[in-house]
Amino acid sequence: MVGTSGATIQFPDGSTHPIEWVYPDAPACEWVLEREHWPEPLTPMDLWIWHNGTAGGDRAWDELGLIAPEPFYRFQTAGPFLFFRATPPSPERMAVLAPPIMKVAQEYGSGYGLWKNFCERRIIQACEDIAMSTSPGDIRDVAETLFYGFHQTFTCLSLLFLPSMQLDAMLKEYGVEDAELTSYELTQGDENATQDVDAEIWSLAELARSIPSVASALGPGGHASLDELRRDPPAAPFVREFDALIERHARRSQGWMLTLETWGERPEAALALVRAQIAAEHTSPDELRERSAAARKRAMDRALAAIPAERHDEFRRILARLERYVNVREGRAYWQLVIVGTMRGYLLRVGDQLVKDGRIDRADDVYFLTPDDFLGDASDLRGKVASARAEWERWRTIDPPAVIGTPGGESAEAAKRREEFRGSPASRGRVTAPVRILHSPEEGTKLQHGDILVSVMTTPAWTPLFAIAGGIITETGGALSHPAITAREYGIPAVVALEGATKKLKDGQVVTIDGAAGTVTID
Repeated sequence: MVGTSGATIQFPDGSTHPIEWVYPDAPACEWVLEREHWPEPLTPMDLWIWHNGTAGGDRAWDELGLIAPEPFYRFQTAGPFLFFRATPPSPERMAVLAPPIMKVAQEYGSGYGLWKNFCERRIIQACEDIAMSTSPGDIRDVAETLFYGFHQTFTCLSLLFLPSMQLDAMLKEYGVEDAELTSYELTQGDENATQDVDAEIWSLAELARSIPSVASALGPGGHASLDELRRDPPAAPFVREFDALIERHARRSQGWMLTLETWGERPEAALALVRAQIAAEHTSPDELRERSAAARKRAMDRALAAIPAERHDEFRRILARLERYVNVREGRAYWQLVIVGTMRGYLLRVGDQLVKDGRIDRADDVYFLTPDDFLGDASDLRGKVASARAEWERWRTIDPPAVIGTPGGESAEAAKRREEFRGSPASRGRVTAPVRILHSPEEGTKLQHGDILVSVMTTPAWTPLFAIAGGIITETGGALSHPAITAREYGIPAVVALEGATKKLKDGQVVTIDGAAGTVTID
């Protein structure tokens, strides 16, 4: 990292902390707390990986001859928290970034072409390389492999920026209603990795319903564990299919934090989603696809009615460059969670070795160490782990600053969102229903059909619950965040970036949300 001598950041609790800026002009930019993907403070191992794996990300861009846009180039840490750059590249900088992107676009045609023919296979290989790694001494190389694979999910987005801007500009030029939401609806409707897994959960729930003992064990009032199901002979078909699901997605993490368990480690997390769908009325994958296709057709009809006929061909050419947009974005999300889960597996193997050597008590103690602690000597590390874990728990009680660096100034829309009970529009529709505040997908059995799901954020691990919910509210995210994209695919209204929603709203409170306006009204 590039150091800035004497630089400090003040936290809301009044404490100040030294900061190392990621590049020389970073202090002049606005950096926003990254709560959507990394809501918790990073552990010492997380921080070490973020600071030492960046060469792998650089290699991903170099291979394609692309220049990483600044928001993807480096993330910033302050204390144990992660921040992303909100200051966009200047027009002069965009002029430098654009020619290499256009060259790659000529070769691959679209972001989907780049994803399927270049990026996806490389992140899959990166996962396999990490999965084969066992030696603690390989940790720097493994960190770089993690970043190399992760940045495959960034490079493919570069081909989507220009056509997305062109589409948005054309819709606004001709006054298309809700132009921004319409532009997203025009690119929805593709089958994708998240919905594929959701369909597997749905099929398991339907299978469970068909077996009386399983329906009783997993349905309302049932509390049977997976081990108990294994001892029930009639449950064998369900257990067999459930085990196959876990085997297919064993490395899939429940989020982007390395501290979160994978489905392979905690199959009960996937079983909780099956329970939720058994307990509540839910929508079939076929109906969800029909909803999404209908929304896309309505958006197409609105756009074609507003855009002059002589520009229809240009409009369709722009859309062609955005083919399978959601497939790319959700494919990226799936493999991000897999590579994070695979990295977690490697670190737990390192931790297992340290346990065998008698240096720590539990494999996951490794997250509260850095390689400098365990490479090169054989000392007992229990005291260091206890101290670091206690410090991490202390950080969890501290609210970090929302912005560091040089704030760009609050927009009028952002100020309005703060003053009113308003977030950002994410998926059109209007619904009145009780809210259900959930802190993890394993709480999904609390959700009844038509309830409005309220959470800080969601990951793909949450999305089977979208087939039960009548609407979505999250504290973080934007129109291209996971909950927004998924809500549009599921045809339910969503409001994102509603600050403090899990605290401002009360469980069971009836509210009306308007996903196109971004408003929430307490009834």
